[in-house]
Amino acid sequence: MVEVIVVVTVLALLAAVLATNVIGVMGSSKTALAKTQAAKIAQALNMYVAETGGSDIEDGFNLEILVMGPEDGGGPRKYLPKVSDILDPWGNPYMVLVPGDINADFDILSYGKDAGPGGEAENQDVTQ
Repeated sequence: MVEVIVVVTVLALLAAVLATNVIGVMGSSKTALAKTQAAKIAQALNMYVAETGGSDIEDGFNLEILVMGPEDGGGPRKYLPKVSDILDPWGNPYMVLVPGDINADFDILSYGKDAGPGGEAENQDVTQ
């Protein structure tokens, strides 16, 4: 009976340690995914501007235009396949900041898990 209790205790401790590490890895992978998605949105926005002949992007540009084709009132084509492409891994919409802090013309920004400025780990801002 004592052996069973010891084994169960050891398994519980291992599960707690693994769960803590897995949660940390998932948070950092969402941040990496946000960076990748933001870069994809920036590329789509640059193509939209080039193809529509626009010169400047306004602060707070509506990114939904990138997922609408001409039949929906968007640009000459769809630049991103689905609406979920303009949502960060935490379900919040990406934002366009003009002028950009990192890029001259604009930045694509996600505030992270907490959906507010600043923060660390999963809550850190992602700017591309």
